[in-house]
Amino acid sequence: ALYVAGVMARGDARQAPTRDDFDRVLRTNVWGAMQAITHAAPMVEAAGGKFVFISSQMGHIGSVASSYCWVYRASKAALNMAVAAAQPDYPQAVLVAMSPGWVQTDMGGASAPLTAQDSVAAMREAIAGLTRAHQGRFLNYDGQPFDGW
Repeated sequence: ALYVAGVMARGDARQAPTRDDFDRVLRTNVWGAMQAITHAAPMVEAAGGKFVFISSQMGHIGSVASSYCWVYRASKAALNMAVAAAQPDYPQAVLVAMSPGWVQTDMGGASAPLTAQDSVAAMREAIAGLTRAHQGRFLNYDGQPFDGW
C-alpha cells in the first residue's frame, strides 16, 4: 500500500506561520497518514504486506541546511516519527517512510535532478526489496536509509 499526500507552505523561521498554513500542512501531511495507519495497517499486516508513506528528505532532521519551508519540514519529520512509532503495533507488516528525492514536479521545480519517471522506477525497485529489516525506517528513493535523526 502507498500513502501519498503532501502540501507545502512557503516561509522560514524569520516569520511565524499562519494558523491556517500550519493546520493545512500538518493535517494533510501527518494527521491523514495517522488515520490511514489505523484503518489500513491491520489489513496490510494480515497480508504480510508493505505500507509505504511518501515523505521528503526535507523531513530528515540530521541534514537540515535552512529553515526554508519549515512547516513542511516539520510535518514530514512528524510523518517519519508516526510511521516509526506505529511499526511495533503491526509487526507482521513493513511500514516505511520514503523520500522520492528532489523531483522535477510542481513542488520540486524544473531544476531538480530527478525526473518523476526515474524517481518512481527507483522507488518501485526499492519497495520490491523491502524486508522486515526495513521496518519503521526512513528511506531514500533508492532504498538507502537516512542515517542519524
